Amino acid sequence: MRSICLTMSCLTAIVGVASQVPAQDIGPRQFSGDYVMEGRGLAPQDAAYRGSCSVRGDGPAYQVSCFNDDTRHTYAGRGLSLGETLSIFIGDELRGDHNSLLTGEYLVVYRRQANGVLNGTWLHAQSGAAGVETLTPMP
Repeated sequence: MRSICLTMSCLTAIVGVASQVPAQDIGPRQFSGDYVMEGRGLAPQDAAYRGSCSVRGDGPAYQVSCFNDDTRHTYAGRGLSLGETLSIFIGDELRGDHNSLLTGEYLVVYRRQANGVLNGTWLHAQSGAAGVETLTPMP
């Protein structure tokens, strides 16, 4: 009976310690899924935009494809996750000798919120234009 009590004490201690480990330290986060995209450049004349994004992979590397409904344009890119952050390079897809090459004209850094929404900030590499973007998981 005493060994059972000691085992139960040890189990309780392990569960207690595990519950104190920050969520980001437990393992890789999954960002894969389909999202509604909404964004806007930071300049006063910038119009809001809307579309959809598809994020595929099992982390830490991801493939990203976003379609802008307003411009009817698709952007493709690659991403890397670390904890609750997903950073991507995304741009026009170029066809060439290596099946597809990415220009990486935008850098976007997203931070996942508790509700699964990704809040991001982007920078256009050539012009320096910047903006904000939100990816909301599709039901």
